[in-house]
Amino acid sequence: MKYKFFLIKKIREDLLRISILFLSLICFFYTPILQAIELDLTTAKDSVGKRFAAKFCEAKEKGFSSDSSSEFALNNTYLKFASFPEDSNYIENLWEFTIEKIRKDCGNYLTVNEENNLRDFFKEEGEIASNRELYLPRQ
Repeated sequence: MKYKFFLIKKIREDLLRISILFLSLICFFYTPILQAIELDLTTAKDSVGKRFAAKFCEAKEKGFSSDSSSEFALNNTYLKFASFPEDSNYIENLWEFTIEKIRKDCGNYLTVNEENNLRDFFKEEGEIASNRELYLPRQ
């Protein structure tokens, strides 16, 4: 009888250890995922946001309309080819970074109405980048 209680106690202890180990592993792997998303946003700001702002301002300074400048910037950046996570905050953060850069570099060429149109354009392209597999031809 004592052996039976000892065996049950041993099984419970083993289950407890396995549970603690499993929870520890979940906590360990959860944090790097968050860091990867932040790193990915930083990379997108550098490769997409800065370049989009620079090309948009370049076109505006040459006298192009806001729509033409947006298309010019799109065709000369990685936004057209980027693939973003399906996260509206990601696109919003990238937009905020980009518009601040545009305001700083060429805000005197941008009206409020043009900024709103540019925001819609950027968000639409961001949605496409978040759902890139829906827009690519199937092979």
